[in-house]
Amino acid sequence: MTYQSFFMRSASAVAVSSVIGAAVFAASPEAGSVIGNQAVATYTNSAGDTITVTSNTVETIVQQVAGVTMTSDNTETIAPGGKAFLPHIITNEGNGPDSFDLTAVENSTGTLDTTQLIFYPDANLDGVADSATPLTSTPTLGAGEQFGVVIEATVASSASGSETILVTAASTLDGAETVSNTDTLTVSTGAIVELVKSMVADAGSGGNTAIVDAGDTVTVTLTYSSTGLTSAVDYLVEDVLDADLIYVPGSATWSDSAGALDDDNATTVVDGTNGSSETIIWDYDDAQTVNFLLSEVRSGRSGRVTFQATIASTANAGIIPNVATQQIDGDPNFPPSNTASVRVDNQYAVAIADTAINADGSPNAAIFSATDDDTNNDDIVTENSQVTYQGGTIRHEFVLTNLSNQADSLALQVSNVDYPAGTTFRFVGADGVTPIIGSVGPLAIGASAKVTLIATLPTNVVPVATADYTATVTTTSDGSGASDTSTAEFNGAVLASAVDLENNVVGSEGDGAFPLNGVNPWVTYTTDPGEPIIYDMVVENNGPVSDSYNLSLDQPLPAGWTVVFLLPDGSVATNTGTVPAGGTQAFQVVITPSDLAPPGDTLIDIAVLSAVSGQGDRIVNQVTVSEVYDVEIIDDQSAQASPGGIVDMLHTITNSGNVDITEGAISIGGLTNFSGALFWDANANGVIDAGETVIDNFDDLTDGVAVGTDGLASGDSISVIYRVQTPSTATPGVSEIGTITLASLLNGVGTDADTTNNDVEDRVTIISGDMTLTKLQYVDPLCTGAVGTFTKNRQNVEPGQCIRYRIVAENTGTSTANNVTISDAAPAYTAVTNCFAACAEAVTPPTATATITGTGISSAHGSVIPGEFATLEFTVQVDE
Repeated sequence: MTYQSFFMRSASAVAVSSVIGAAVFAASPEAGSVIGNQAVATYTNSAGDTITVTSNTVETIVQQVAGVTMTSDNTETIAPGGKAFLPHIITNEGNGPDSFDLTAVENSTGTLDTTQLIFYPDANLDGVADSATPLTSTPTLGAGEQFGVVIEATVASSASGSETILVTAASTLDGAETVSNTDTLTVSTGAIVELVKSMVADAGSGGNTAIVDAGDTVTVTLTYSSTGLTSAVDYLVEDVLDADLIYVPGSATWSDSAGALDDDNATTVVDGTNGSSETIIWDYDDAQTVNFLLSEVRSGRSGRVTFQATIASTANAGIIPNVATQQIDGDPNFPPSNTASVRVDNQYAVAIADTAINADGSPNAAIFSATDDDTNNDDIVTENSQVTYQGGTIRHEFVLTNLSNQADSLALQVSNVDYPAGTTFRFVGADGVTPIIGSVGPLAIGASAKVTLIATLPTNVVPVATADYTATVTTTSDGSGASDTSTAEFNGAVLASAVDLENNVVGSEGDGAFPLNGVNPWVTYTTDPGEPIIYDMVVENNGPVSDSYNLSLDQPLPAGWTVVFLLPDGSVATNTGTVPAGGTQAFQVVITPSDLAPPGDTLIDIAVLSAVSGQGDRIVNQVTVSEVYDVEIIDDQSAQASPGGIVDMLHTITNSGNVDITEGAISIGGLTNFSGALFWDANANGVIDAGETVIDNFDDLTDGVAVGTDGLASGDSISVIYRVQTPSTATPGVSEIGTITLASLLNGVGTDADTTNNDVEDRVTIISGDMTLTKLQYVDPLCTGAVGTFTKNRQNVEPGQCIRYRIVAENTGTSTANNVTISDAAPAYTAVTNCFAACAEAVTPPTATATITGTGISSAHGSVIPGEFATLEFTVQVDE
């Protein structure tokens, strides 16, 4: 089964985050956004070790829904035989592109005998029609985009009384999604002044005069037209400016007189006189109110007053509306102007540092990295005092801050500068446990979130008293691509492992912690295809107590090659047996190339790993045989199994390019004593069914592109199941990492554009208290707590709907798992909800407890005996 095209996943990916100082901002996800994450469980096994296991990833695809708002109701007075101009602004409140059909209907046909109700475009939202071309619908508007219209209403010369007009905008995506305004017209033989307000940005705003940035200048025009049968005496207009519109002193002018109007706050001082001896008194109150008083506006006369305002530096993204009011001869019962507006454009800025960042760019030391040894409040998270071991972990906590003028999600990326080769990196949330899948957020304006970068050193790293490791961490705005970088720096000590593996060959021992001899293998033997060679080895226990060591190859052999480990008595072994403190154990590694092994060099990466202490060492030798677009896979997983047990790990492979993939290797590796196979979960039900096959290439996907064409179509995804079986003789504590890798060469001619997401690593650990973790979901459309069918499959969801999650921890081992805890978090664009108690969180067994903290949820289950389950259920609601 294939999944929905990746072209419907164009919005930001999903994320797990914890927000400091502010709640996660609710922002409706765009159509095609992917929502999903992994759960984590921890428990203590019978040996007292704390084990962490991750679940599969579940995902839901946000569907497009319609939404529309319209402003505003108009109340106009009109002379017999006159015209009224009724402005409206339509906003697409859906989460995808849509257009809207427009209608205007008299509610009491004939009262005013309106012979025409015609829509004209007002694209710049200034309340005045832009052209004489009528329209019946808006153009296609993006999510959040606005469009203005003006209705021209004409009444007969014999009209009298009042009439209301129902103005409706209806979505063409979903005709049931409509919105209406009511305009009221009243015929009068008295004074009538039509007041139209417009706000136009300066030329620096980029062409759309309704879109502005902080600091832009806006010209506000108040146009008045006396359309009544008598003059308007003592005509007063008042305009209370929005807090984000800052009046520019000295900028006011009147169309009927030269020069600027005087901002002198004197409400009785005449500021200008026109040729008809009509006067204007202008007043600005040094706060947010302007007004002007005209001594008279004769019938048929019109004019305008203009002034300027700047957009405040603190203005958030979105619409700034404003309406002016009018009075005639002290009578306030005259309709206000239209609603004029400008939209503050999205302005993006992000920060990553060892502290949160204030709006002015200064550090906010109240929110800081818990792992930073440097007190300089800079963008470097420094670790000076930490001590780690070969194969150990180093934690760097960073603080992300959204400095944009709207909510935003932040993606994370790490680039290794000079951490040792083979170091792996992953990000977790503020709890230090939950993996971050996708982006962090959305974060509200000015909000911060803590994330931790965990670096895991390779087992062969050179021990040093003072390391000098750095990595660059970049956070990028999902909304714009704006980015910021910080540095993870480790200067602590790296201690050596307590075991040494050597070749038993004088001069090429490879003693110490150096798997390679510089850049070369230590010992190279030449052989013919099918002919075995033998490496004599010795392992030294340099630890304080006796230990035993599992024998393996750290890298898989070529297909058809075999490896056998022999003890000095000739017996086949996978473990050295007990080696006393300070003692040694000799053994042999017998490598046999396949009968058809091609000529060339093959590295033999021999490894020992303690089943007790976890310490290991490697030696890289070599065998010389005598005369060889864009796909991705998610996510790394950890699982446990009992000796002789089976574990299935679910992954998703996606063709994220725009070319059908008909050929390209999908390989597994990394396992030696364990065995594994990769299955195509053709019906995507999360289990291996009869007839589902093992795959190793995209051309194994029968009819995956089209009937008769095998492979993976552009934008499609498949589920694969990595089944790993452990040997019955495996020792508890032993672990192996199986890898699934997608080849970079595709269709024989194309090179993968992004190979950073072409492989996953699955760690399987032998443990007596074995625990597996599975995550499932279903959609609760009305958020009523209605029971649904849980599945691992992708689901479709709409903004405002709910998703019910179920995490199942099963003890498949032979001993009790203690202190079992399940942890999860609300993905990006969602929030945990109990649906007014209709879908509260639920746990099993009944003695378990659940705790919700911000976006995270965890449950404590105590002890789980073999064969029993611990479950956590909770519901999240998608933002709308």
